[in-house]
Amino acid sequence: MEERLREVVRHIGPTAVGKATGMDRSRWNTVANDTRTKTRVEDLSRLLQAFPEYELYIIRGEIDPSRGQISPAYDHADLKLEGQNAGSN
Repeated sequence: MEERLREVVRHIGPTAVGKATGMDRSRWNTVANDTRTKTRVEDLSRLLQAFPEYELYIIRGEIDPSRGQISPAYDHADLKLEGQNAGSN
């Protein structure tokens, strides 16, 4: 779960996550890149409040696009398809 949380932060970017959560960008940079640092419940809570579409992925490692639950890989693939008018966006 912790690695998936880190993956989501890296995907979105520490600066964007910091702005969306009201937490310091440097904390999110540490969460994203320093595996020696443990993530906190507060990190998870604030991230999911700001980006609820990643909840199922972070918690269980699953996605359900029909319910708006995605992963960074799904989001990335969907953006590539958008240029072909085939994505869900």
